[in-house]
Amino acid sequence: MAAALQVVEQEGGDALTMRRVADEIGVSASSLYGYVANKEELVQLVLEQIMTEIPVPEPGGDWQDMLRAWARASLAVFRSHPGVAGLSLGRVPFGPAMLNVVERLLGTLRGAGLPDQVAAFAGDLGSLYVAAYAYEQDVTPVAEAGDFAAQAGAWLRSLPADQFPHTVALADLVVAGGGTDRFEWGLDVLIRGLASYLTSPPTAEARWPAGD
Repeated sequence: MAAALQVVEQEGGDALTMRRVADEIGVSASSLYGYVANKEELVQLVLEQIMTEIPVPEPGGDWQDMLRAWARASLAVFRSHPGVAGLSLGRVPFGPAMLNVVERLLGTLRGAGLPDQVAAFAGDLGSLYVAAYAYEQDVTPVAEAGDFAAQAGAWLRSLPADQFPHTVALADLVVAGGGTDRFEWGLDVLIRGLASYLTSPPTAEARWPAGD
């Protein structure tokens, strides 16, 4: 797992192969199959290792504060291991560490009065948001975010105001805020949305699962 994680951090998730990990360790690729069945199992073990670094939310307290703390901690762990966030997209880790987090999240959300289906879906949505945000930060070609924002803002302000009146008027706001600001805003939107289910049942437009 340590060798696989090193490969991902140094070369990205696409570089993770059984042969590359074997080279990192200094053994033959065939010898790895005595420990893992295939690359997918190796990826799951890497994700499980990452999950152990994310603190399990403490019981009790405000559910919204708990979600914010968990999301921030998860993002910090992903950012400390470049490349891993991309591996998590499209996969569902079901190791012991992840199950402990899921159990605590479900218990907290149900205890707060959120509908069971909302509680069941919330973790998946939150995990997707955090992982996608971390992945974007891993792959962005922008070296200097401040310089890019300034240039983008100037370009937006230079557009013909008669064709793009709202874009020109909000140009500075469109490019405002750093990565942390935007992450926190998105997190606030998600949590506000979850809170709305405490008072308003889901509508048909929400594509609520049949039978609930």
